[in-house]
Parts: sequence; C-alpha cells; structure tokens
Amino acid sequence: MRWSIRLLLALTLLTLLPVFAFPPAPHHLIFGLVRDEYGNSIAVRNAEVLLQPPSGPQIRALISPNLEPGVNYKLEVPMDAGLTQDLYKPTALRPTLPFKLSVRIGNTVYLPIEMSGAYSRMGHPSQSTRIDLTLGEDSDGDGIPDAWERALITQSGGTKTLKDINPGDDFDGDGLSNLQEYIAGTYAFDAKDGFALKAIRMNGAFPVLEFLSIRSRTYTIFGSVDLQNWVPMNLRISSTKPGPFRPNVQATDTRMVQVEVEPQTGKEPMRVFKLMVQ
Repeated sequence: MRWSIRLLLALTLLTLLPVFAFPPAPHHLIFGLVRDEYGNSIAVRNAEVLLQPPSGPQIRALISPNLEPGVNYKLEVPMDAGLTQDLYKPTALRPTLPFKLSVRIGNTVYLPIEMSGAYSRMGHPSQSTRIDLTLGEDSDGDGIPDAWERALITQSGGTKTLKDINPGDDFDGDGLSNLQEYIAGTYAFDAKDGFALKAIRMNGAFPVLEFLSIRSRTYTIFGSVDLQNWVPMNLRISSTKPGPFRPNVQATDTRMVQVEVEPQTGKEPMRVFKLMVQ
C-alpha cells in the first residue's frame, strides 16, 4: 500500500511538470549606425528604429547620437517576439523568417536603401548583430545615395550623370574609392582633403598624429610594430591643456585635428599607426 502511494505521487508530479512556463531566453541585440543620404549619422530628436516581425508587437529603439563610437541605436529583440508558436524557443528570431526595419523621424517613416551587416548570429539569445542603415534614394542601386552623387557631380562641373559615379571608381585619384569616401565622409572631389593619417612630431614620449575629422564620425587609432598585429591605442586631443587618454575621438565638427597617442608601458614602441573611421 505504501508503494502505491509513492507511485501515485510521482506520476502526479510528472503530469504537472509540462504546465510550468520557462523564462524567455535572453534578448538578442541589434545595433548599428543610421546615416542620412550624405553619410552623416542621424542626430535629430524624435527619431527611432522600428522592427516589425511577421507577427507580434512592433519593437522600437530611440536613435541616440552619442550612444557608442560608430553606434547610434540599440534594439533589444525578445526571443518571444511572436515569431514562432513556441514563445520560449531559444531561436525564436531566426534568420530564415522575414522582418522589416524602418526609421521614423518625426511623423515620417523611411525604409532604408541599405541594410548592411553580418547575420550569422541572428536569432541567437545573448548574441548581437550589427546592421547599419542608410536613408535616402539610390535610383541606380549602386549603394551610394543619389544626393551624395549629385553633390559630387556639382563639384565636378555638372557634366556627369549618376551613371558616371561608380562606387569602385576613385574620382579624385587619392587612393580611396567613391564608396570609401562616402563612408568616411571625406571629399571625393579633392585629393588633398581625404582620409589620411600623418605623423607630425613627438611631444615628449607621445607621438602626435594628424587627420581630417568629419562631424559625427568616430576615429580610432591602431598601432603595430610589425605591420601584422594591430593594437587599439588610447589617444587624446593635443593641446596646451590635454585631457585624459581615451579609446577614440568623436568629431563634433569638421576640421584638421592632432592627437597624442599613449605609449604602452613596458612594451616595444609602436612604429606604424593606422586610422579607423566609424
């Protein structure tokens, strides 16, 4: 009789187990940079990124200009976003299922002309996916907005058409393609004012480097001793009263800027530097 009671209790517990709800998997993070048709990051009030899954509620994230270097939006996507019947399935947001990203500025909603990113981790809980968005019109589908191409045509005398501006061409012959110039925010019509890094002098133990900073871009310096291994360097604006060293510089205007690079204590001095823009 005692054995029968124990068996009955065990069966009852097993029967109740499936009705308990499991907590949802950790969110998946979608982040990136939203740019306008001239390549400048969006920096206006009342702007947000919208994600619409096939079913379920719309997910929103405000666009914040100084969120992180090269990032102005972060979108936390719940794994129970209504994309599958199993709301707590770890792969609820799967790359095989469609979703739509759009940008709302004021009362107007824009569909990006470009969505660039790596989607291998899409839908994995606790993982992240970078998706950069470009707004504007791209009538020839070459990845560069028409407004930017028209500005380049105007600066070149107005005799060319949109079809003459190709992303892989080097309009001003400075070694950077038109697409690279667009991303960097530099002037594709002037070879003297491009994306270049110059070593100016030494300020004691600190190398001083110079480059053209473009408003809303973020710049990071990397150093190397052998041109094979590159290490991010801390830097600061060179001035009579320099501030603390930091990982990068966020440009608030367009001008030539000089930065001091912090040496690595107890390590071989860096011989070569390169500049990354976001």
